[in-house]
Formats: sequence, structure tokens, C-alpha cells
Amino acid sequence: MREIFDEYCWEKHKQVLTFDFHQIVGLKNFAHWNINHASKPTPLHYHSDIVEIHCLAKGTRETTVGNNHYIITGNELFITFPYELHQTTASAESPCEFYGFQIDLKEKQSLLGLDAKYSRFLADMLTSLPNRHLKVTSTGIHMLKKAFEGLQSKNTARYYAGVQYLCCFLFELQNLKPVTEEEAHSDTPIQKVVSYIDGHFREELSLEQLADVSGYSLSRFKMKFKEEVGITPAEFLTRRRVEYAKQQLELTSRPIIDIAFDTGFSSSNYFCSVFKKYVYCSPLSYRRRFRT
Repeated sequence: MREIFDEYCWEKHKQVLTFDFHQIVGLKNFAHWNINHASKPTPLHYHSDIVEIHCLAKGTRETTVGNNHYIITGNELFITFPYELHQTTASAESPCEFYGFQIDLKEKQSLLGLDAKYSRFLADMLTSLPNRHLKVTSTGIHMLKKAFEGLQSKNTARYYAGVQYLCCFLFELQNLKPVTEEEAHSDTPIQKVVSYIDGHFREELSLEQLADVSGYSLSRFKMKFKEEVGITPAEFLTRRRVEYAKQQLELTSRPIIDIAFDTGFSSSNYFCSVFKKYVYCSPLSYRRRFRT
């Protein structure tokens, strides 16, 4: 088993700031991904003396820690603690946007430019958080955005402000609600739409129909759905169809074209294109995994 660290990268859909770039004591990599297609999952690995945090702005990411499987969606964050074995799953790297960063606890006395008292408090707080899967506010995501923008800036004031934004974000973690507590409230108008999609995703559904189910106007429905679920209603519907298609490919021998139409896609070519975008392989390749 080995540790894995991304190298510095600055591409359209993936940016990674390493310590050699930002020079912030106690901060290892700080990354921003905004990918519109599936990518390869991360293999099983660990990080010694590092707390790693991924904050989803939109989309979905799946990860496994030990024997536990987690699905992280927009407006949620996920924490892995030092030496924990973790990996993303085969379907984890579907289209999404997230910020991810690593706090190095070996620098416990001087994290992020803090004095020893505040630094030790932050380190102890991070390692004693009772929950790893938390709801994050739009303000929290905005703070990470400003932090990332600041640490890449050549302007000294913006750079220092970026460090402060990151500190504010971290000190607020203890006040965030766990996802399980949030999910207990399942009677909201948007949850009614989610349940409706689960029962009717194989049918032709319009946004107007879904807005009617919620009781909101179309514009407010789209805004509220994105705010609560983390992705657009159209993307949620597509993901639900893809998940059903995966089950059919795994468990049946039905022709792919039949699965495409039964799942609500207008053609087999379009189905194959969408499936590959979300699963990182064609429907035929996915089926072959379960036939060998």
C-alpha cells in the first residue's frame, strides 16, 4: 500500500496547487476539479498524518473507507483521517465540481500561519470531528473558492486573504450538520420530486412536470433543486437512468438497444454516449465485466 499525491497541474478542468507552489506550512495539495465526463477512479491508498477534505460544489462522488461506502453530492463534504485506507469507486469520478485539500498534521504547531495556540486547537479539532460526511453551505463553498483563487494569485494581499478564507472554512467544520441528520427530513417539495423521479424515470419527463410536482414555479424549482440536491434536475434524471441501465447490464442479457429505450433514452447511440460520459466505459464493456 502506498501514499498518493497529485503533481502540480493547471488544465481547463483540473487544477492542483502543490506545497512547492503555494508554500503554506501545514497545507499539502489544494485542488479544484470541474470535470464534465467520467474519469478513472483513485486506487486504494492512505495519507500519513494528513486530514483530507473534499467539498462537492455540484455532481456526485463515491468513495470507500474501510468497508464503508459513501456517496457525496453537491453541497456536501467528506473527510478522511490519517492512515485510513480509502479509494474512489469504479463509478465515482462522474461529472462533478469539487475542491479538495490536505492538512498536514506534522506541522501541528504552525498550521496555515497560525500561532501555536490556534494551530494546536485546529489540529485537535480536525482529528476529533465526530462525523466525516457533512452538509456544507453555499457560503462555505464560496470561502473555498476565494481561498483557491487567493493561493494562486501573485498579488500578496489576495494570497494572504486566501489563507484566511481557508482558515475560516476549517474552523467552521465543527458547526456543520452531518448528512444523515439532514437526510432525515424527507418531506420537502424537492424530496417529493426525487421520489417521483425514482418512480417514473423510465417515462418521458419534462421539467415543467417536475416543477408541478414540487409546487414551485419552473425557475424557482430549478434553483431549489440545485440548491438542495447539488445538481440540476435534468442531470439527476440522467444519472438515475444510467444507474438503472447499469443494473440491467449487470443482471440481464437484454439487448443494449432495448435497455436504452426502456431507460428513457431516445436512441441507442445517445444512450451509449451518455453512459460512457458517466461510467467511463461503453455499455458493452461494462456488461463484459460481469460476464468474465
